[in-house]
Amino acid sequence: MMSFIIADLSVIPEAVKPVYLTSRLGMQLPILATFFALTFLPVYQKIHDMVLCISLLLVCYANYWLIVQCWKIAEFSFSYEGTLLYGLFCMFIMRLSFKFSIIFVLFTIVGFALIIFSYPVYAGFGMVNLGFVSLGLLISLIGVKQIENAFGRFQQLNEKLVRLNQIDPLTGLYNRGALEQQFDLMLSVSNRIGTSISVFMIDLDNFKDFNDGHGHLRGDEVIQIQAEILRQVFNRETDTVARYGGEEFIVISLGINAQASEALAAEVLREWVRKKIKHGKGQGQDFVSCSIGLISTQVDKETQKKHLIDTADKALYAAKDKGRARFINADNLDIL
Repeated sequence: MMSFIIADLSVIPEAVKPVYLTSRLGMQLPILATFFALTFLPVYQKIHDMVLCISLLLVCYANYWLIVQCWKIAEFSFSYEGTLLYGLFCMFIMRLSFKFSIIFVLFTIVGFALIIFSYPVYAGFGMVNLGFVSLGLLISLIGVKQIENAFGRFQQLNEKLVRLNQIDPLTGLYNRGALEQQFDLMLSVSNRIGTSISVFMIDLDNFKDFNDGHGHLRGDEVIQIQAEILRQVFNRETDTVARYGGEEFIVISLGINAQASEALAAEVLREWVRKKIKHGKGQGQDFVSCSIGLISTQVDKETQKKHLIDTADKALYAAKDKGRARFINADNLDIL
């Protein structure tokens, strides 16, 4: 806009310079300053398209007012190309959405048409200029739509890649890498708000015997059932469930004490009892079951992720040693 002002003042008649400065400095510049100030609002990203579209239309109509005044005062045909440049800049550089671009284009064309039909500003070239502005803006709409579609496809691909990188394909749970990142975040949150954290290590009992005896497809089904049980029991927003590897799972829960943790572990065991999926292979029990080791503790600056996992893992193996199909709380063992 400042470059426009420098260029325009060198060619416009003296008689229209006051209204020119009124439009540029008294109308358009305050609109842009207001727009800039609004970008600092915390909610700006949610209202970006609406604010940008309204600001752009106000600037364009301030430009239309200038065109009319220049004609009325000195019968001077003020250039209209700046309006088109504003639109192209905002649609392509500032990424005005397709929906709001349609609104902008319609109001811009209607406003310019009113000038053309009301005043002989551009003499015999009025309709030609209207056609040029209209066609230019409509072609721009096609470009905006194509770019928006391309960005949409890119975003979908990116989300798919992120999901593939974080999600275990067999169970749909977090994989081990994603769990490590989520665990760090949950520890940080727990430390800030001073709450407790519970870690559950869950392992299917005698899974290798089941897998060898019933086949890998049936083994995969049992792993999926275990994942579904864990999703069903640990269903709070503050629960993170992940497949840790093979038939082993890990759950991180915030804000529950040892008693509540044991109740959740017991519920997981009861779900397997209800399933009554036959095992009967190798050293396996009659029905498929799992063992659980858990630790529940208050978080402070000294709490370490590795220590929590190792402790829950030791409790898990203690549950295995005591006969499987049970849970053990690390608080009840001398392993802390």
